Amino acid sequence: MQSHLIFSQNDVRKWWQVDAPFDRWNDQQLVSLAALKARFAELQDHLASAMNVVASIENQDTRVFTYVLNYMTQIGVLDDMGDWQKIRDLRNAATHDYTEPDAIKAQHFDQLLQQADFLYAVLYKLKQFIYLTYPESSKKS
Repeated sequence: MQSHLIFSQNDVRKWWQVDAPFDRWNDQQLVSLAALKARFAELQDHLASAMNVVASIENQDTRVFTYVLNYMTQIGVLDDMGDWQKIRDLRNAATHDYTEPDAIKAQHFDQLLQQADFLYAVLYKLKQFIYLTYPESSKKS
């Protein structure tokens, strides 16, 4: 998932202009934007699921996702749980922006391009925690 998002991020960055009207983009560029949006959401969703699994394995309360985010902050996967919540809001806004004006949609896509690096950092930190905490299980995968 990460490599797919990196591909889309790099593809869109080649031609992206936040102030350009959407009717300027050709069909392939619109497909690239759709792929960026979907891949961002997919990686964010899977990271949330993985964090929930880790918290569950560690016998943490997972009834409310805020508890999971708090635990991820405690173990260093997240610097601040508010950062994750902002990314979740961005993911939700970007995947439900069908009726928004072009300027607002463009801002969402621009933020997706910028914030993908945050997802990569969370993935890296989560992997590091897993490798250090479960070294035997990590060797098998």
